Amino acid sequence: MAKELEKFKAEHKKLAAGTKTYTTAEGDKLKKRVGISLGNAWEGEDYFRESLAKARKDGVESKKMADLQKNKNFKDGLTTWNKAVDIHQEELDAMLGFCGDAKAHLAKLDKLLAEITKDLKKRSKTSASKKDIEALQGVLTKEAAEVKKAVQYEGKLNAAQKFYAANFQKNVAKILKESDDSQDKKLDATELPQLLVDRNLKKYTNRVGALVKAINAHCVSAIEKAGQDLKAAAPDLKAAAAKYKDLKKINDQYQTVKKKFPGIINDSKDKKKLLATLKKFNDLTTAAERKLRGTTVTIKKAAA
Repeated sequence: MAKELEKFKAEHKKLAAGTKTYTTAEGDKLKKRVGISLGNAWEGEDYFRESLAKARKDGVESKKMADLQKNKNFKDGLTTWNKAVDIHQEELDAMLGFCGDAKAHLAKLDKLLAEITKDLKKRSKTSASKKDIEALQGVLTKEAAEVKKAVQYEGKLNAAQKFYAANFQKNVAKILKESDDSQDKKLDATELPQLLVDRNLKKYTNRVGALVKAINAHCVSAIEKAGQDLKAAAPDLKAAAAKYKDLKKINDQYQTVKKKFPGIINDSKDKKKLLATLKKFNDLTTAAERKLRGTTVTIKKAAA
């Protein structure tokens, strides 16, 4: 019955190329590309919002697409965002295609394994081919387990990664219906990742630095003025508290991003930089709160 062994080996050889293709390494690479392309699409959405705001400043009051398309800023923003979304869809299709093909390949491996298992059940213990077939069965079982991991990558995609491109037209319509104020201020759960794009991260890093510097300066000034006149310290304390409120708002937004979108951060090529920045924001906010509280307590004690 050596012919069955040769047959199984031949089938296994046919499947070898596919087995080497559907790996976790390839799945990781494709998933990372989906994450990066989604980040770029979010940045495109951010740019679109800015372009819409510019169109409004240009005097375009209509919310109709036909009227807005006549404005160069708006058209540029929409085109840029649309291209980013198309690229994201291509990366998503590649990921889903990989998982689908891996599933089809797994079915072939499982079919061969079933044939081998069936053969071994009826094969006698004295069969000369039995050990070799069992060895092949062991190899196939391990290979099937690895390919199964590749199939499961579709389940590792979050809702935003899977449906952002599909909701493109709905998102455009939604943004066009928003008030002008909300174009700049709205940061709901689906938009928060925009805070992670380089342009916004640099902007808020500079903002955090400026706020921390201002809080420290006001606290120092308050202590100095309190030495002469306790009431004179009040304006600086009030200003420091206002600056701290702004600082805390920024930090809270970024800590929410970290909590709600760990996958996006982990998939980013700048993961270490992002995590370091978020930690720095949190540490600076904690230190600023401690500085403000300490200054306030010191002055209150002096006034007692």
